[in-house]
Amino acid sequence: MTNLVAIGGGTGLSQLLRGLKWYEELSIVSIVAVTDDGGSSGIIRQDFEIPPPGDVRNNIVALAEKESLITDLLSYRFEEGFLGGHNLGNIILLALTRINGNSFPLAVKSLSDFLNTKGRVLPCSCDMLRLVASFENGDVVFGETSINRHGGKIKEVWLDTVAEPFSETIASLEKADHIVLGPGSLYTSIITNFLVREVKETIKKSGAKLIYISNIMTQPGETENYTLSQHVSQIEYYMGRKIDKIVVNDSSFPSDVLERYKEKNSVPVLQDMCDSRIITGDIAYIINREKPIIRHDSNKLAKIIVSLLE
Repeated sequence: MTNLVAIGGGTGLSQLLRGLKWYEELSIVSIVAVTDDGGSSGIIRQDFEIPPPGDVRNNIVALAEKESLITDLLSYRFEEGFLGGHNLGNIILLALTRINGNSFPLAVKSLSDFLNTKGRVLPCSCDMLRLVASFENGDVVFGETSINRHGGKIKEVWLDTVAEPFSETIASLEKADHIVLGPGSLYTSIITNFLVREVKETIKKSGAKLIYISNIMTQPGETENYTLSQHVSQIEYYMGRKIDKIVVNDSSFPSDVLERYKEKNSVPVLQDMCDSRIITGDIAYIINREKPIIRHDSNKLAKIIVSLLE
């Protein structure tokens, strides 16, 4: 059995997990960032003082043994009334936290057990953490949502307080044979985890091989015009060690799809590295041609990752 730990946030990481869960030779642990302060997760975090549940819920659903009516319910988002914008799964995780004596990890475990997940989902920390960023123009901005809205080039990121890691997260990293980073937002889904000091130190000491899955597109407000080498150098800087393998998408996309993304200041991440660590593959697809969204293909991506483990 190979111990694989995946680190990231919500949408990108959940795409990977959907593919990996079918490989019985893998023992999967997903470590999820807890600095999200936007949308339903941000409101629940602020009003009820629990870690943001959205990315955790995404990963639990992705690892569920069967994606059925129950998982559809967990992903359902209300669009009107006082629940407008809230996700049912987030509310359920809040209720389970209260039922379990205000323990967010026990709530996550309860929902995971109910769905018979093919792996474990763990918060990076159970503390109420805020991401802080300084920009090249000298501005200092608090909170993920404000950072993404600010725009401009990020100079440095840190947490607004000393963070304690979740103990099981550290134990999982210590046992890992391979650690997969991403896919996910560079600063707010991946690097934010390394800002918890013990997480960073455990990864630095680990003998696990590190695999980074590059984002397909740049992210407005966070990595505008970033190339692959800039993504890699930032991760290695904050993590404190070198990445062993870098997985890069080489799919091509229709010009009209790229134009839609360009209108939002998002372009394909430029592959500007000549490096033996790079593995390329056609691992992306388009959801909804009318309002196209480019995503990693779960099965193709998982196949490449498993081949690297061997």
